Amino acid sequence: MPGLTFREAFPWCGAVGYVMNLRLRIAALLFLLCLVASPFAAAATSLVPSTDPQAAAGRQGKGATRLHILSTPPLGERWFGISLADERTGFYRSAIVQTEEGYEIAGSGSVKMLVLGFSRQASSRETYRVNRDLSLKSFDVEQTIDGSPMRLTGKATAAGVTVRIESAGSQREKVLKSKGPVYPPAVLNLLPLTRGVAPGKKYRIPMLDVEEVKIKEVTITALGQETLPGGTEAIHFRNDLYPFVDNDVWVDLAGNTVRESVRDGLIVTSAEDGAVTRQFILDAAIAKRDLILDFSLIRVDRPIARPFELKKLALEMVGIPETVPLLSDGRQTAVRLEGGKVLFTVDNSANAAAAGGGGAGSPVEGKDLEPTDRILSGNDEIAAAKNEILGGEKDPLKAVQTLTRWIAANIGESVTDSHTSLEVLRNRKGNCQSHARLYTALARAAGIPTRFVSGIVYVDGKGFLYHSWAESYAGRWLAVDPTFGQVPADATHVKLAEGDSPGEMAAIAGMVGRVQGKIVEEKY
Repeated sequence: MPGLTFREAFPWCGAVGYVMNLRLRIAALLFLLCLVASPFAAAATSLVPSTDPQAAAGRQGKGATRLHILSTPPLGERWFGISLADERTGFYRSAIVQTEEGYEIAGSGSVKMLVLGFSRQASSRETYRVNRDLSLKSFDVEQTIDGSPMRLTGKATAAGVTVRIESAGSQREKVLKSKGPVYPPAVLNLLPLTRGVAPGKKYRIPMLDVEEVKIKEVTITALGQETLPGGTEAIHFRNDLYPFVDNDVWVDLAGNTVRESVRDGLIVTSAEDGAVTRQFILDAAIAKRDLILDFSLIRVDRPIARPFELKKLALEMVGIPETVPLLSDGRQTAVRLEGGKVLFTVDNSANAAAAGGGGAGSPVEGKDLEPTDRILSGNDEIAAAKNEILGGEKDPLKAVQTLTRWIAANIGESVTDSHTSLEVLRNRKGNCQSHARLYTALARAAGIPTRFVSGIVYVDGKGFLYHSWAESYAGRWLAVDPTFGQVPADATHVKLAEGDSPGEMAAIAGMVGRVQGKIVEEKY
């Protein structure tokens, strides 16, 4: 389907992802996100049940209902999941804060869609600053579509909206003329509530179209009040962002969007508990799933020429929350700097090893030999496999090297995590967590103290991605990567968390999509 935009290729996808796709409308999934992420302030209004047939099932009574007045949009952070044909295909996070002149609406998300044999992937980070009446002040939208980035920035002026477009190394500017206020896509669901809602009432809103880089008029129709599954009362809206495709939105009486549906539920975005979304993001990032690769990629200012040969790396990172504990040991030091920066230095050099570095500096603990719910070092099959792989080898360092090489050679790659070390052993495939989990189980079964660790690793030609590996004690602590077959693991392995439980890895979930890096030093 070369040469087609996403809208042309998949016209039925509707408005899902409108804001987040500057070229392919893969945000046909992502517009749902921005709509769902919008702030909502309700004006006092009378509402009667909709006459729309689809609303009839959820209708509550026949009398008028009064909505409470909300003086400000609901502030704070919210999370949403996206599904295509009942399969999870993306997520979105929004954060709304009040400013002196109005509000700032920030969002980020990622989605991947496979339809008719064609795959499209998009990730987005966007910020809209609006006045108190929600009209646009300025914006900054970054979009990566199938690995190709684009950025739009601009602001509202008396003459309209000025836009700067950066893509493929080129830059251009244009002015979108307008005689009145223009609104960002992120407030489309909000405006009808602030203007009063009645069934059948239509709202025509001049919206900034960030894909086609123009101002377009969007019509929103209020259909009525309904009761959603679970008892949530909501107002049902429908907009015409795309011809011939219904885009339905439900907003609860507190002003929060709870659901959006495109083409009778084919694509659905739903509000969900933040812990659920964060765990989904973490699992997808560590597994390096295509869905989240662009979103989770940590770009650096220059490439690393020979990452596997790197002996020392100093990496400056921004975006790591201050509440996240930093891990330092004999191999790695982490220091907080001014301006929210953190400097990580990883040293695998011979001098560091001679000084007792090369691994965690903390002493061996009992838990480094104990089984966990997913690291089944006490299982009979694991013990039998350890005996078969190691034979009579007693030297800890040689055993570590043998186990690492065996897993790298015998456990295949998969984006799917085999959840326990026994499953990995039986299935002979899995993601980096699977490799590290099986290695840790085998090493502990052999009496070698071993820790499951996670962080980031450099991927040639891309940048840093989230990854899991292990640390084993063989006279000194060694970083070991059974996925890559490395003993010791190269210096691009920057540790951010220890342990394989969701709670122990939770800190990483708060970093994904927010961290950037700068290489300060590299030695070979």
